[in-house]
Amino acid sequence: MRAGQRVQSVFGPGCVPRASVLVVPSAMPDPPPSPAQPDDSDQSAGLPCSTPQGEVSDPANAPPPSPKVSGGCIMIMVVVFWLLALGLWMLWHLMGQVKEMRSFTDPTAQAIQPTAPSGEEKAALQSRMKAFAAAINAKQQAKLELSAADLNHLIAAQEPVSRLQDIAKVEEITDLIRVKVALALNGIPFSGERMYLNGFINVRPEVKKDTGVVLLTRSLEVPGRSLTPGFTKTYLDANHLDGLAMDEVRKDATLKATLAKITSIRCEPGKVVVEFLP
Repeated sequence: MRAGQRVQSVFGPGCVPRASVLVVPSAMPDPPPSPAQPDDSDQSAGLPCSTPQGEVSDPANAPPPSPKVSGGCIMIMVVVFWLLALGLWMLWHLMGQVKEMRSFTDPTAQAIQPTAPSGEEKAALQSRMKAFAAAINAKQQAKLELSAADLNHLIAAQEPVSRLQDIAKVEEITDLIRVKVALALNGIPFSGERMYLNGFINVRPEVKKDTGVVLLTRSLEVPGRSLTPGFTKTYLDANHLDGLAMDEVRKDATLKATLAKITSIRCEPGKVVVEFLP
């Protein structure tokens, strides 16, 4: 009720009431403020939030997530482990081979002294070989006989087989060619170790269609020592002396073509017989 407002009688104007009633509507109270609700935008803005225990946690100080190992990483680890195991096995196997080779090799090479031909002997041998090659090119029947001395003259003075003069010398010719050798073998890799096989190799010459003359290693001997079966088999299969003697010859196209045309080659007591039949 405003100040100065007159009270109206409920009985109408001009009547004096015995009792008057004043009705004043009570003011409606304002509703109490509701408690503030947390705003998700505040948290998304990087503000600290309260944990259930009432402590404030900082995302910057939160522990990093635990790393997870993927399937690809596991596969790489397995491959690396396998390669490491293989490498260790190969090293162990190689060490065993070197230990075996030390039992029948020497740290120095035995002396090899091929007989050097005189000027006349070298010229005569070259003349015979040129005549044989000319007959092959002319498709005429021809035969060439080479003694142990002839073979040593070739080794001592004739390129490219003269690279053998310090490691090989023909001792005799029977059904095989017996060659005295001083062959270098490698020891432990990267150690610089050199071992020498000082002994004899028996070879048989044969004719192959693709390469012509080849020297097949048939046996290997080291006087007073026993070679292991594994080394002997590997050396025979590798046919090492043929590579040393003939690889450089086969690089010459003219010599390779001539050798490929040879019909037969055989060993007889004291000589090697080479034939061409058109």
